[in-house]
Amino acid sequence: MLLRLLAVVYESGHEKRTNLALNARLHYDTCVSYLEMLEFLGFVTKSNRYPHHVYDITPHGISLCKKKLDAEFDKKYNDIPTILD
Repeated sequence: MLLRLLAVVYESGHEKRTNLALNARLHYDTCVSYLEMLEFLGFVTKSNRYPHHVYDITPHGISLCKKKLDAEFDKKYNDIPTILD
């Protein structure tokens, strides 16, 4: 769940909690709890520059997402035979 939400923050960028919850297909309160956990772990940061809370991914979060997404991509597509095989 946390990785899915982190991937949504990674793909969406500078986004409000409501939009992140919708994109991650999570209940709003659950999403807020997960975002607080991700912030505590250092994967996202919360900005209060606007009238609402906006979340951004940190370099640590980007690194984790790239590792996870690359691993999923390799798992999904490396077993597909190519024309050259």
